[in-house]
This record gives sequence, structure tokens and C-alpha cells, in this order.
Amino acid sequence: MKNVWILLCTLLWVACTPSNTDNAFELLNQARSAMHQNRYNDAHTLIDSLRHTYPKEVDCRKAALAFYDSLELHEAKFAFAKADSALTFKRLELEDRKKQFVLEKDGRFQSVGNYVVPAHAGSKTHLKFFAEVAEDGTMQIVSIDNKRKYHFTRVAVGDARGSSAILPPNATAEDALAVEQCYQLARLFADVKAGQQEVEKQMLKVRFYEQKLEKGE
Repeated sequence: MKNVWILLCTLLWVACTPSNTDNAFELLNQARSAMHQNRYNDAHTLIDSLRHTYPKEVDCRKAALAFYDSLELHEAKFAFAKADSALTFKRLELEDRKKQFVLEKDGRFQSVGNYVVPAHAGSKTHLKFFAEVAEDGTMQIVSIDNKRKYHFTRVAVGDARGSSAILPPNATAEDALAVEQCYQLARLFADVKAGQQEVEKQMLKVRFYEQKLEKGE
């Protein structure tokens, strides 16, 4: 009778112990939950754990492969929305910063105008130094010495943290401030360009996984 009781307890314990299949699908369910909570790193980790821990659970691994594409699509859509929101903010910031400058452009001779600080707008004949940012975001500083012009496209701008500015010897403190203002404008142009590239990158990824899921690949 004792042996029968032990056998029954053993069978009951075995019946209540989760199988490898149950454990594998539990990891998959946890990965799905992580995805819907936008915890993408956790979702990828759980899928990797499933593959390595339960390599013989073929049905679950097939389900995980199908889920993986959904995970990539979900992640790409989230990244796209985040990048698009950041780009919108940067564009607004750029347009607001442009209002602090004067756009000089003569349609008869120029296809691309230049943004300059108000103090440098108009004739440059009295200036020995000025900075400007083209409409495409390219910044340059111009130093005029004995009626010769020197163009610079690289400049180290000083800030409150103590870095020093590398400027021509005939530049004044006002000139240095103008360079700083132009530099900040050029940075915003660069940020917008980088933001556009990131949005396009994420959009391509979204389309790729949408098409892949539609084809059932």
C-alpha cells in the first residue's frame, strides 16, 4: 500500500510539473508582453533564451520566428514615431532660430542665400570679419585682410565650460559672438538633417517588415 501511495504521489508531481513545452511557450508569452510594453530589449532577450534553452521545442520555435518579425515591426514603428516627434521639434527650433538672423539672397545671382546676424546684414565693405550660414546649413567665416578674403569652414567656438575659440587675429569679441550664433544655427541644420535620415531609416524598416508579414515569409 505504501508503494502504491508513493507511485501516486510521483505521478501527481510529474503531472503538475511544467513541461519543457509549457516553459518554452511561457517565455514566448513573456516576450509578447514585453513587446506590448515597449520593452524591446527584454523581448529580444527572452526570445534568445527560448532558442538556447529549449532547442528541441520545434513548434514553439516556429511560433517564436513568426513573432520575431512582429517584434521588429512593432519596434520599428515605435522608433519611427519617436524619431518623427524629435524631428518635428528640431524643425520648429530651427525655424525659431532663423528669426534671429537676416537672410541675404539676391535671386539674380544666388541660388542659395546666407543667414547673417543683424549687425552684419547689408554691405560688408566695412567689415574685417563676418560669419554666415548658407540655406543648406553650411557655415563659413570670412576674414578680410588688405582687401583679400579668407574663407574658413572649420572653427572651434568657445563656451561657458572654458573651451577657446580659434579665430583670425583681426576678429573682435562681437565677431566671436556672431560665430557662436552662426555655429548654433548650423548645428540645428545638422540636427534636422540627421533627424530626417533617422526617420527615413525607420520608415524603410517598417515597410520591410510590413511587406514580409503580408507575404507570410
